[in-house]
Amino acid sequence: MKILFLTIGDITVASTRARVYGYLPFLSEKNIRFRIISYTSGAKCKRVINLKEDNPAERAFEIAYKIYALVGLFLFAAIYDTVFIQKVILPKRIWSILRLINKNIIFDFDDALYLYRDMSYVLRDSEAVVVSNSYLKNFVSKYNRRIHELISPVDVHRKKPGKDGKFITIGWTGSPETSRYLYPLCAVLRRLSEKFGSLNIEFMGIGDNEDFKSCGVKKTDWSIEGEKNYLAKVDIGIMPLEADEWSQSKAGYKLLLFMSYGIPCVASPVGVNSQIVEDGVNGYLANTEDEWTRKMASLIEDENLRARLGEEAIKTVEKIYSYDANFSKFYDVLRVSETINKENRI
Repeated sequence: MKILFLTIGDITVASTRARVYGYLPFLSEKNIRFRIISYTSGAKCKRVINLKEDNPAERAFEIAYKIYALVGLFLFAAIYDTVFIQKVILPKRIWSILRLINKNIIFDFDDALYLYRDMSYVLRDSEAVVVSNSYLKNFVSKYNRRIHELISPVDVHRKKPGKDGKFITIGWTGSPETSRYLYPLCAVLRRLSEKFGSLNIEFMGIGDNEDFKSCGVKKTDWSIEGEKNYLAKVDIGIMPLEADEWSQSKAGYKLLLFMSYGIPCVASPVGVNSQIVEDGVNGYLANTEDEWTRKMASLIEDENLRARLGEEAIKTVEKIYSYDANFSKFYDVLRVSETINKENRI
């Protein structure tokens, strides 16, 4: 089996890292050949992470890069069994050309992209569609019945480097775009800082956003290696969301990332968060400002509670949300697609 991946970005993009790159070692073990083409240049991915606008030269380079990526897509689509498109909504004309070359297309997405782009033709004409939760599955069912629901998995990290215990670190990780979810928590963080003097509040990956300094937030730039070091020192993770359609479609990746390190989390009961977190067992769900304050305070005060919820968080990830638990489902999607492709060739 030979799989051609067209991804929305390189390994630095969270959705691409979770939904494509994380599976590659498993594909290699199955002797499945693969090639990855990123639809976005590495330089552009880096600018997005750092919230940097493109200058004219950079915009021109990105157009040229996309043309280069499409040429590669067309060339390799002719010799690969399956084209797996991760989150890239190709223009209709380009999509039509690709289907003439290879109709065996799997389309994968983990956000409500349809709120901003027409993707009906992509969903309708794909041999299979992979989504991250039941909310997206319900939307896709209007256009295609060949739907597979696969969460964005994470690796499991059972051990964290030792800490000096001097400070309790509250952490969040995300892009500049998603930092808007943090604004309602500023009052909560101030209240907690007033109550507990030994807090270290550290957010990773919020770009050049300076608005959180007044909440006592320390900003850390994101990198792949830096993320591992960052997560290793976080005591309590947070994942606030708004109750809107975009948030309903989220895959809970940030939440699972914390949980994979045994970090107890407090999260908004929105979308898949309510499915991942069993309140009071492997983390907490909080809606109002008082709930956020009370539940975070209980974790700050009680080291044993943090340890217990963190251990349950790891068990949850291992059982349901790890790559080991999900690769067989991913592999089945590829195998079904390969079977359909062979039938079409007969």
